[in-house]
Amino acid sequence: MLKDSTATACFSTDDVAKAKEFYAGTLGVPILMEQEGALALQFANGTTAFIYLKEDHVPAAHTVLILTGADVEAEVADLKSRGVVFADLPYTDDDGIAREDNMPKTAWFQDPAGNWVAVGENFA
Repeated sequence: MLKDSTATACFSTDDVAKAKEFYAGTLGVPILMEQEGALALQFANGTTAFIYLKEDHVPAAHTVLILTGADVEAEVADLKSRGVVFADLPYTDDDGIAREDNMPKTAWFQDPAGNWVAVGENFA
């Protein structure tokens, strides 16, 4: 049943080549599949993200992808060294990390299409 399924994030872009360059090149995420107008990214434990070309793409106003790990500070520092710019939001500190008592540490950035991506501690 669905409780045993893997999940795939799915969101649009206005330029698949730029998405590939950013996700595979800058972030270092392996490409699982590439076809005209789309690509799929491979993450740990069978999780994936499918990115597709949409001619009238409008950037998502919400987080479309959360990349989880154990050490948000280290991930943010590493991504900054690769040129990723983290959002300066009302609830983030000077490092770009939200450190609220009732939620895991999380930091946000936008991909080349303007979609919101987060790096956060494990949410489990």
